[in-house]
Amino acid sequence: MDLIEGLSGYLFDGRYDRDHADLPKLLSTPAYAPRRGLSWMDGARQSYANMRDLAAATGPPSSVNGDVHRLCALHEWMGVVDPAAVGIMSVHYNLCAASLANLAQRPQDVADLLADVDSMRAIGLFLATETTSGNNLAAIRTRATYDAATDEFVLDSPDHTAYKIMSTTGLPGLARVGVVIARLEMPGIEPALHAFAVRLATESGPTPGVRVIPLSRGITMDMDYALTGFHGVRVPRRHWLPGPGEDADPRTTRPGFWQTLDCLKLGRMLLAGAALAESRAALAITVRHSLDRMTQGGRGRQVPAMVHRNHNDVLIRLIGRAYAATGLMNTAKNLWAGGVAEPHRTLVVNTVKVLASYTALDTSSECRERCGAQGLLLHNRIAEYVGLAHAAVTAEGDNQVLALAIAKQLIADQRFTTGSSPAPTEVPGLLAFRTRALADQSRASMADPSHTDPFDAWNAATGHARDAALAHCAEQAHLSLLAGATAADGPARTVLDVLARHHGTSLVLDHADWYLVHGLLDPAGWHELTAQADADRLVLVEHAEALVDAFGYTPQLLATAIGTPTPDEEQIPC
Repeated sequence: MDLIEGLSGYLFDGRYDRDHADLPKLLSTPAYAPRRGLSWMDGARQSYANMRDLAAATGPPSSVNGDVHRLCALHEWMGVVDPAAVGIMSVHYNLCAASLANLAQRPQDVADLLADVDSMRAIGLFLATETTSGNNLAAIRTRATYDAATDEFVLDSPDHTAYKIMSTTGLPGLARVGVVIARLEMPGIEPALHAFAVRLATESGPTPGVRVIPLSRGITMDMDYALTGFHGVRVPRRHWLPGPGEDADPRTTRPGFWQTLDCLKLGRMLLAGAALAESRAALAITVRHSLDRMTQGGRGRQVPAMVHRNHNDVLIRLIGRAYAATGLMNTAKNLWAGGVAEPHRTLVVNTVKVLASYTALDTSSECRERCGAQGLLLHNRIAEYVGLAHAAVTAEGDNQVLALAIAKQLIADQRFTTGSSPAPTEVPGLLAFRTRALADQSRASMADPSHTDPFDAWNAATGHARDAALAHCAEQAHLSLLAGATAADGPARTVLDVLARHHGTSLVLDHADWYLVHGLLDPAGWHELTAQADADRLVLVEHAEALVDAFGYTPQLLATAIGTPTPDEEQIPC
């Protein structure tokens, strides 16, 4: 087994032939090439067409949604060639189609809607977030009232500040079906959030009572964001989504909305996985460009940009982070597919979402800079990847909120406490110690008797708590990379061992001040780790091209003018 094949075995977790092999060829066609000269509306139409074409070739959402590995693969490859399409695809497949299939009282109740979504005759949406409440779903104010005379629910937005935001309803001419989250209000019961299936639009325009106000496009992505409001929209009782069960009663049935949270959790993996795939593509483009881009080397010499230490040091660190995050994502997919139970399920998903999306954001931003002015051009893809990375950090649960949710789980686990101090060169032990020490500091802060209000106690602890969560995410990714290196063999084992050591050493050096203050590192230890990291960097620079080639992103797939060994005339921008 050669080096690239062995590295690919780690990156794809041995599942390339089953889940990925057909997708590069499907997506290496002109329809998925970088766009030039299109208006954003035409670009958005192209993204919808791309999603339809992929579904036509790979099967409808209902045939894919039950297979997390294949579902993730579709998102990861689509994200590389069309970030806007993967944004609408995640909602269409997971949040809408899966909710319709899983939360209807009886399958026949939503068969017509699901058939339209499955066939792509209608675009599937999920409308929860409102203008002024953001990610605070408990503050949703869209009302649903039950009309017993007609056996219908009536949806109303109390005012424009309660309109749903970030829904892709702005482009005319598309039929749409949405899962709408609203607060059910009935006499004699406590208001509660429920999910409803709603025909939002036909090809002729919004359905009666639905109001759409287009917004601007998002960061670098051609998506038709809009505000969507409801004014007397009638929903038949069969389109109420309380979960499976005969003769459900709104007065006594547990709200189905909370069951949609499982879709939201999976959505975190899908979007973060797509953004992570894009960051790998950004690295492939940037490293290849760095090997080809000639720069001053002194005394009249010309040397590739990759020779410069200030350039390759950053890229090697990012490659290590991409490999570690990919390993953690593979671990999360396997756990999800295996039915990991709560509360560990939530911890796993939140951890990989925070780690992968922050890795994508840092990587795409740095690669944009390292490609110079050409990195600004959308037809070189990286700038568009920055847009999806920003979206992934915010969507399906804001990373800052998820980090605090991770911290709460760590703090609540009394087994998760600081143990004995590790040796200064024992990197996994140092990473684990920092995570646990920060969790301990959070507990101590919350226990301070000066805090008489529970919120004040938690608010005071959130600084250490957030840092504990981020340390936990990085530690888990490093452990995944270590495990992958151990499982590999041949040349891949050798390179992954060096990459894992460099990644772990870099994580410790990133927080060297903390380790010095806590007596876990002294100046001599710092110098030893720095020397080790530098030696490993030199080894990895020699293998940088193989490390990114293993991602599987061919020049034909990326179709960029930079990072392509022999671009043809059609790839060269006018």
